[in-house]
Order: sequence, then structure tokens, then C-alpha cells
Amino acid sequence: MSSGPFQKTGAVVRFHHPGPPSVLVLEDEDVPLPGPGEVRFRARAIGVNFVDTAFRDGSFNSPLPATGGVEAAGVIDAVGPGVTDHAVGDRVGYFFAPGSYAELRNVPAEVLIRLPDDIAFDDAAAIMTKGLTAWVAIRHLHPVEPGEAVLVQGATGGVGSLTARWADALGAHVVGTGSAAKLGVLTGSGVRGVDSHDPNLADQLRRLVPGGFDVVCEFVGWATFPASVAAMRDGGEIVMIGAASGRPEVDRDTLASRRIRLSSGSTAQLVRGSLLASASAEVFDAHRRGVFGTLRLSRYPLADAVRAHEDIASRNRDGLLLLIP
Repeated sequence: MSSGPFQKTGAVVRFHHPGPPSVLVLEDEDVPLPGPGEVRFRARAIGVNFVDTAFRDGSFNSPLPATGGVEAAGVIDAVGPGVTDHAVGDRVGYFFAPGSYAELRNVPAEVLIRLPDDIAFDDAAAIMTKGLTAWVAIRHLHPVEPGEAVLVQGATGGVGSLTARWADALGAHVVGTGSAAKLGVLTGSGVRGVDSHDPNLADQLRRLVPGGFDVVCEFVGWATFPASVAAMRDGGEIVMIGAASGRPEVDRDTLASRRIRLSSGSTAQLVRGSLLASASAEVFDAHRRGVFGTLRLSRYPLADAVRAHEDIASRNRDGLLLLIP
């Protein structure tokens, strides 16, 4: 609702101190006209990512009080001085600008991603961060080639499932690990699913690919890293993107003796400037071609952010979580 000729009020979800999901509270915030180089952004759909829980629980330092979230899709509500590439009403999104759990906010125009007309707001908010992280893993850090053997550890998670399906579409032979109850998310792809809780995981992986994997995309970390190393071929590469189970212990002498390369990088730091537009275009093109399969979306009202955080932390929901203002 409007609270003056230039200022508007919108709902936000923020936390005043770190803690469990219950620290998230719904409040109203006055949002002025955007400043130089900014736009006022009205969210239509807000992505919920596991990294959001790390900001909330204090794993990442945030000035307090802080508004949750990092990505959203919506429309431009107002344009600030000096912004010439965007106009009111443009369909846009952003993938890493902390503070996205907001109906209305000002953001730098430089972080915006243009949304094609055929990409729905819900789909965009669900795949920008996750899809761009997958892009970093298999298109940037290790461009996957047809015929390569690729292991995706954590392939039933939001990022991992997109990565596994995309690598499969690129012509790789893909094995994806995850909990047995969730391996169904890979149905319809060429990805071979393996239970990550198998006590003989490394042996199982070696039986599937006796010559060893060319590349491992590691999204789990501590719990699966030993199996990742054991399943690699000498001279292969481990792309370290996530560590949902904790940071792994890395025996660099073993990696060096086997000529195994370890690469990593932050999506937020790597996908910037002109690369943001081209990488996003690849993600959207993969989605429209059906590479990611049918997106399983779980939608929550913005006011139910606590429940969304409880669900993503407990892994109780398959698919991709959204907050809808």
C-alpha cells in the first residue's frame, strides 16, 4: 500500500538476532523512491535456498536486523536516477542480493537479470540461484564434455538435481547420489541414482564406473568426500560447490599423488557483469528445453517463512521452495 506520493510500504521477513526458524518475523517496511543506480523492485516470487538458513542461524555474519533471502523474480516498480537500461514494468529477477524476503525493496540495477517473457516468475525464482550454481559447476569450473563420467554427490537436492540433469543433457554418463527416499526426483532423466547412505558407497560407485569418474560435483562435503576421492580416476577433478554436511577433511598429499584437481568458487563472485546475462540465458534456455524436467515447486505465503525454513532445514520437502508475497 502507498504511504505517500513517493514512498510505499511493503511486507518483509527479517530477523533481529540469529537463531532457529522462529526468529523470522513478518514486519512492514517503508520503501522510498530508488536512489541513483537503483530500481524499486516488487517481488512476485521469492526463492528459498539452503544458504538462507546460514544467514539466519548466524553462520554468515549479517548486520542486524537483517531481511532474509537472496533471490527473487518480479517487476520494476520505480527507476532511480541514472538507470537507463530498465523501465517501470520490466520483468526482472536477481540471484544473490541479500534481503529478498520483501514484497518491495530497492536494489542496484546492476544485479538485475532480464526475464524472458516465456519464463514464469515462479520458475525464475526457483532456478536462478540453483541453476547458476549448476552452471558454475559444469559449464564454468569444469565444462562437461559428452562421454565423460560425472558423479553428482547430493543429486536429490535443489542444486544437485539441476546439475545432474544438465550434465546428462550434455551427453555425460551421470551417477547421482542422494537419500533413497528422494531418488525419485531424478525420474525421467538418464541419471543413475545411488543411495548416499549406503555404508559401502565407495565400492558401489566403483562397481558402476570401474575406470573412475572424470569429474565429481560435490555438494555434500564431509559425509561423501572420502567416497568421492575413492571413486575418482587418477587425473580427474573434484568440483567443490557445497558442503551441506560440513567441510570435508582434504588429504592434499593423496590428491597430489593421484593428480586429482580440486576446484571451487563462489557463484556470487564468479557470475557477475557481462557473464551474468550470458550464464542466465543458458539457464533459462536449459529450462525451456526441458533439461531440468518438471519443476517441483512448493509455495508458501511470505508470512509462512518460518515453516519454509523448517522444511528446507529438515529436508522434509522434495523440490524447490518459494515464498509468494
